[in-house]
Amino acid sequence: MLENLIIENFAIIEKVALQFDSGMTVLTGETGAGKSIIIDALLMLTGGRANSEMIRHGSQKAILQAVFSVPKNKILIDKLTENGIDIDDGELIIYRELKHNGRSLIRINSVVVNLKTLSIIGRYLVDIQGQNDTQQLLNPEEHLPLLDAYGDAQLLATKSDYQQIFHEFRTITQRIRRIQTSQQEITQRLDLLQFQQQELEDANLQPNEENDLLDTRGKLLNYKKIADRLQNAQMALNGDQGGAVDLLAEAMQALQEIAEYDDNYAELARTIADSYYTAQEVSRDVDEQMSDLTYDEAELLRIDERLQLIHSLERKYGTTVADVLLFKDHVDKELSMMDNDELDVEKLQMTQNDLRQVLRKQAIKLREVRQKVARDLEQAVNQQLNELLMSGAEFAVHFEQIEGFVSSGTDKVEFHVQTNVGEGMAPLVKIASGGETARLMLAIKTAFTKQQHIISIVFDEADTGVSGRVAQAIAKKMLTIAADSQVLAITHLPQVAAAATHHFLIAKTTEMDRTVTQVKALDEDGRERAIAMMLSGDNITETALANARDLRKQALKLPY
Repeated sequence: MLENLIIENFAIIEKVALQFDSGMTVLTGETGAGKSIIIDALLMLTGGRANSEMIRHGSQKAILQAVFSVPKNKILIDKLTENGIDIDDGELIIYRELKHNGRSLIRINSVVVNLKTLSIIGRYLVDIQGQNDTQQLLNPEEHLPLLDAYGDAQLLATKSDYQQIFHEFRTITQRIRRIQTSQQEITQRLDLLQFQQQELEDANLQPNEENDLLDTRGKLLNYKKIADRLQNAQMALNGDQGGAVDLLAEAMQALQEIAEYDDNYAELARTIADSYYTAQEVSRDVDEQMSDLTYDEAELLRIDERLQLIHSLERKYGTTVADVLLFKDHVDKELSMMDNDELDVEKLQMTQNDLRQVLRKQAIKLREVRQKVARDLEQAVNQQLNELLMSGAEFAVHFEQIEGFVSSGTDKVEFHVQTNVGEGMAPLVKIASGGETARLMLAIKTAFTKQQHIISIVFDEADTGVSGRVAQAIAKKMLTIAADSQVLAITHLPQVAAAATHHFLIAKTTEMDRTVTQVKALDEDGRERAIAMMLSGDNITETALANARDLRKQALKLPY
């Protein structure tokens, strides 16, 4: 349940810290005092989108924080674990900062998360029912999602199986349509890819080929200079008049003859000997290079032509040979995906027909499971309607099969209702009055709450348009819901306020030319005065106080 809520610099609220208990808590006060702002703050803490206008004027940022005690809800715990959030102590702390630049900082148990993650987790913590929920109930497009949300694991699995087959069917259908409408484009693309593949295969590029060709070309273009320099080196090493090798030999012999007289002479002899042998090896290597050196004009022409081909391919397909080879891999892969079989529309249509038959069977199975869930929902809602003093009313889920297939199946679902005996069933949107819609919404919410085990339910003026015995019935129903889930309710009905286990009064005052919202937890005397004010206005009469006490006595007798 929601244990406490801290709001700072949010809308007209400067700072409020609220402590909540289990059961049913009501928030009352005059219009504009800030009741809905508290619900808006709770909405922000469970994934609602925010904007900078929500920050109190003159403040740098708004701060919102909520602490929840979390029961052992496996789905919720799995979602938290997926995001690295630990709740070993069973407590969940959600913190959110709203800033003027539109960004917000969100932490759950000190782990920074994004808005999407907060929204996913928030739906298991708080369910806020207000005008949007009523509009959802009156929108037939929302009825199928509502029915599916009420479903059990069997419905979830059956729907998943259908959607998997539907995805395959839609993919192949789109492929057929794409081929049929863009055959020329596909053929042109295929021709281009085949040309590119053939051109690259004919070129037979090798990874280091370009560098090797450039090295060989450089040698051929500089043949005379290389030959002259090799010859000069050879003459210096082994010339007719005596070269470096002969001179090193003489020096080595001279030093070896005196090596026995001094270790330094011996070391010099060894050093000059190493130089002599190295010079001999270099001389032989220069001789080999000179004998290997040739000039082949035809080879130079071949290299130039090959380099021109490589540069042409690099201009087309990449800046380096490596890029060109990578491009060829992409061409080969795309061509393999554009296998002729895939372009055979008849073959694809045969596969499509097979999938259509499987999909039709799965759609029928999904409808049967949905109809079973619908019967359960009808029974649960009708029981709640009876307890909400709509004994002549009847709720039903109407099915209609649509043509073709969509991702949700082949079912069109609409909620029908009969509000009075003998009037006949009709679409909910056409028949329900404001007060009846409120009770229908409450009945459906009660049915969903028992099944989904939501931690906290918020009713934001969900009792609008009712009074008298109906108001008492709604109060009783909210109290019944509070036996399984914590209930927070903004209300203008004294009957609902009287039934609550806890009562906060929200008031708006002016301090230093600024509007300030204050929230006060009421004791029994305070509750009686607040209820009396709801009955008679600011002028609280003794009659109003007596009526308030009577409402409280009746409420204390309600089952909880």
